[in-house]
Amino acid sequence: MTTVDHDLLIATLDRLKLTAIRDQLDSLLDEAARSKMTLHEALAFWCRERSPVERRISMSSKLTQFPFVRELDGFDFEAQPSLDRGQIRELATCRWIAHGDTVLFLGPPGTGKTHLAVSLGREEIRQNYNVQFVTAAMSQCWPRPTTTAR
Repeated sequence: MTTVDHDLLIATLDRLKLTAIRDQLDSLLDEAARSKMTLHEALAFWCRERSPVERRISMSSKLTQFPFVRELDGFDFEAQPSLDRGQIRELATCRWIAHGDTVLFLGPPGTGKTHLAVSLGREEIRQNYNVQFVTAAMSQCWPRPTTTAR
């Protein structure tokens, strides 16, 4: 096995225009070593972390001001048997946005409403929609549209 000079690797990444990987090469190598990734896993990890789509999703998720990160896969449907999984999967397709519909989750505290809202918001971001997370208390503070008479 041949050893690769670090400077040669940096120059190669420059030539291939993989500047994001070049700029974070040391931390990416450290993460791969720490996680004991195979070569295939490390390359997939680097490509996934540096892809424009993942960067867009990551940046959009930060801009939405979600209180936490949740996914639909992590929702405990067994704890909420009255919730229709099919309906939630349908909402995750985000067709309701294209139709101009509104979704409102109602129920007592601790039933997973925020988890579902954040999970659907992340799905919307993946499907290229703009998302703004607003709690019910915050929505009371938003300026209401006004009309002026002429």
